[in-house]
Amino acid sequence: MFWYLLADSATESGTTNPPNNWLIYVLLAVIVVALIAVWFFSGRKNKERQKEYVEQLEAIGPGNKVKTAGGICGIVVEVCDDNTVILETGSEKSGKSYIKMDKELIAQTDAKGPTQIAREEAEAAKAAAKAAKNPNAKPQVPEHEEPAKEEKPEEKKEDDAETK
Repeated sequence: MFWYLLADSATESGTTNPPNNWLIYVLLAVIVVALIAVWFFSGRKNKERQKEYVEQLEAIGPGNKVKTAGGICGIVVEVCDDNTVILETGSEKSGKSYIKMDKELIAQTDAKGPTQIAREEAEAAKAAAKAAKNPNAKPQVPEHEEPAKEEKPEEKKEDDAETK
């Protein structure tokens, strides 16, 4: 459908139309602009991820659980001055071992940097505002938190009977 505009076609009278070179240039310009936009926005997203990763590494302290790029899971015992950490792996039963490694080898951690904390607070505020608008909605519990256990009515009756 579109390509007939680009082709050098003959009319009914037998004369030929000049090629539409401007249409080719417009099409190429649109494609170039689209590619530059995709490159720019993907680079921005990667830069934000890298910044968040560096903040997480800086926030690591004793007691944080980490997983290294090699798959070793452990708990940080000490953070050294030379950008290294000491990990405790194993258990009491199997025996503990300690590994000293560079912070850059840490792939995952439960430590939270300032950007991640701010984002979670913003999400919580947004969820609270949404819950305030719709009071009939069921509250959502984050995955890492367990809902509070409710007592059964039978247990309450037994407690009341014991206090009398």
